Amino acid sequence: MKEKGLLRDIRVIALVFCVLAALVVIYVYPRPSPDAGINGNLQFGLDLVGGSWLQLKLKGTLVGITAPVNESEVAEFLEEQLNAEVVYYTGDDIPVYEIRKSVAKDTLADVLKQINGSIARKPTGEDFYEEGVTPETRDETRQIIEIKLNLLGLAGTNIRTVGNNFILVDLAGVDIGSAKSIVGTPGKFEIRIQTDGRGGDIQRWQRFEEIENITAHVVYGGEGIKSGSVGTVPVREKENAPWGASFTLTEVGAGALRDAAINYGATENPMDHELAMLLDDVVIYSAPLSSELAGELKEKLVYGLRAETGLGDEGLERAKELIVHLKAGVLPVNVEIIGSGEVPAYLGAKFKEGAVIAGLVALILVTLVVFVRYRERKIVLPIFCTLLSEIILILGFAAAINWQLDLPSIAGIIAVIGTGVDQLVIITDEVLSGGRSSTSMYRKRISFAFGIIFVSATTTIVAMLALAMMALGTLRGFAIVTIVGLLIGIFITRPAYARVIETIV
Repeated sequence: MKEKGLLRDIRVIALVFCVLAALVVIYVYPRPSPDAGINGNLQFGLDLVGGSWLQLKLKGTLVGITAPVNESEVAEFLEEQLNAEVVYYTGDDIPVYEIRKSVAKDTLADVLKQINGSIARKPTGEDFYEEGVTPETRDETRQIIEIKLNLLGLAGTNIRTVGNNFILVDLAGVDIGSAKSIVGTPGKFEIRIQTDGRGGDIQRWQRFEEIENITAHVVYGGEGIKSGSVGTVPVREKENAPWGASFTLTEVGAGALRDAAINYGATENPMDHELAMLLDDVVIYSAPLSSELAGELKEKLVYGLRAETGLGDEGLERAKELIVHLKAGVLPVNVEIIGSGEVPAYLGAKFKEGAVIAGLVALILVTLVVFVRYRERKIVLPIFCTLLSEIILILGFAAAINWQLDLPSIAGIIAVIGTGVDQLVIITDEVLSGGRSSTSMYRKRISFAFGIIFVSATTTIVAMLALAMMALGTLRGFAIVTIVGLLIGIFITRPAYARVIETIV
């Protein structure tokens, strides 16, 4: 049977296609910023471009409590005594409460004596008392911080959670003072009402300066929305009704809304006088008052509101997003900055230059080692091109998912070069070991080589998965890049190289 040419082999075609696709993602689509230069759509962490990092501690207490009253009464009692929100969670055997405030164990024990309660004990005999919050509260806090940073246009951010009460935030290109101000202060939530124009003139994600002239201020979130009143899940009146996010206005908020609705004509013509919500000067929601609400506002103050977001799955997702936005003015728990640091921009540029040089030197050195080993350009050139294509594919993957490349990620790329050349040498040696022979014999040798490569790569991937899942700071970047590089090698570049070496030897 006649063999196909290299350019018609599916494995070589797949490699060429993937490399071209990676270059498109890096340099063509989406279109890079004008000043991107050779970086294209690649994003770099603060250790390569400069910036700041913060270590945040979530201030909360998890405690198991035994008391002669029911759980809701315990929660209400603690909220009143500690001046903090308290959430009850059903434990396995012990009622567990999340106090969204740091409370000393002795202080809590003294407070519980007033209702003849006490801190429960775990099966191990230890007091069920921990500093921290639940994973749900931790993730909600992280999500709110992330949304706030995105609304401010800070794309070069990286937020990671460690345990149940720590969040690590990297802000590339942001000085330490600004970083503390942005993360450590609540977002500015504002409700405005449309005064001019027609319905539909205000769209989501518009900035304040784009709607300032056609809207008027109604109330800020801190004074207008009752604390803790934002619903935790989307709601709707009946099965086929629109989804929405519910919240309750304070006396000040309800009065300001009624006055604005009457003054600007929203009660008479609600369609052209939409109610807009802004977070950090970005529109997150805008819609007209319902006819029922407009009628009610003519007669009285209205406290309970539901911002409708639409029907079906899309409306449900928008409602979930809006709930997070409504809560973004205030984090569910207070945060304490327990650590911070800054990498100056010039130092980041030096690190970036050094990382690029290290990668190129590694590529050149392994190519020289291969040349010394085989002394044949027809073998060395394919190995060099294969390793280069792997680097391009890894960078394309990083650009496609907006992964921030940092020093550990660059170290991962260098590690992939090292493991990659080992695997290519295994394939080459198996092909050359029996001298020139039939095609079927070549295939058997290559299959044997791939058996060795697969086992080696699998063990490395398993080890790296453990490192990636443990969320050990920036070490996750090293682990993920190594895993991606190995998978690219196994499924794309190694098969293509085996086909090439089979043809040219």
